[in-house]
Amino acid sequence: MLVNLFSPRGIPADYRHMQGFGVNTYKWVTTDGHTVLVKYHWMPAQGVSSLTEDAAARIQARDLGHATRDLYDAIERGDHPQWELLVQMMSDDEHPELDFDPLDDTKTWPENDFPARPVGRLVLNRMPDNFFAENEQIAFGTGVLVDGLDFSDDKMLVGRTFSYSDTQRFRVGPNYLQLPVNTARNARIATNQRDGQMAFHVDTGGENPHVNYEPSALGGLSEAAEPNHDEQGPPISGRLTRARIPRTNDYLQAGQRYLLMQPWERDDLVHNLVGALSQCERHTQERMVWHLLLVEDDLGLRVGEGLGIGPDDVRHLQPLPGQNLTATDHDRLANIGKNPPRNVQGLTMTHCVPNQRAEVAG
Repeated sequence: MLVNLFSPRGIPADYRHMQGFGVNTYKWVTTDGHTVLVKYHWMPAQGVSSLTEDAAARIQARDLGHATRDLYDAIERGDHPQWELLVQMMSDDEHPELDFDPLDDTKTWPENDFPARPVGRLVLNRMPDNFFAENEQIAFGTGVLVDGLDFSDDKMLVGRTFSYSDTQRFRVGPNYLQLPVNTARNARIATNQRDGQMAFHVDTGGENPHVNYEPSALGGLSEAAEPNHDEQGPPISGRLTRARIPRTNDYLQAGQRYLLMQPWERDDLVHNLVGALSQCERHTQERMVWHLLLVEDDLGLRVGEGLGIGPDDVRHLQPLPGQNLTATDHDRLANIGKNPPRNVQGLTMTHCVPNQRAEVAG
């Protein structure tokens, strides 16, 4: 995440040239109860374009809303931006063959093993007629699912699902799901929800409209047949624990991403990391150089040079308490600062598709 965020990929040139990634892992469920794990990606048909820190600062100095204006202007002239929806699929099990937990939100799935397949398209062909009603009152939440989509055991997804709906009730109001922008487009909504602030709809359809609970001998709405099975996916056995994810492999994907970056992206990443770490105390700088050397020597050496810290200055540092190092990590630690580049020959990462450098005049 940090390698991506501090690189130009963390500053898209505008919304039209911005990739989208679903952090969490969901499940797809068939009608017979078979499940697969899925991750989503949005790929802009316009290509990916990013700004360096310096270019972004120059734009923001004179135009705080440049990305919004670019989107408005493109749609206005009929140049409708498009994104392709890609999905990665993985069998719903533990996957002991992987060197990381597939439900770890800090990891991406190797696309050489789990290719990103196109399943849909998003086209922005108009701006909202009423910006507040159609945009500001949208209430996204991880718990709002359609049939055939279900939660995985992703820990962060569980936490978000618990809290996001409460967040929207606080932000928009307790009856936010009655607003047209938040209702299903092609279905009649009947939830038995009554009263509360700004309620303007009463569920009907039961033989007794005065009953808003079920089951009831007096009639009223009743729950529709659930399309999904009560039991689905593989059998699970074990103890419920509060424990760290055991397979973290913290450095491999960060190193691969760095090596797959274009040279100008690496240069700006180093510049940004040096600038941020220059404001930290020496012990923090040393620890971060230690981390970056475990990621990839070229990255750690270049950032260390900018901070005046070399491999010999951090060689004495030990792994953090509770940190899980792989066998490869231990080998790199024993040879810190003198490791060869990781092998990324033939490796594919959606996050590292060609990135055009957006130039800014002035």
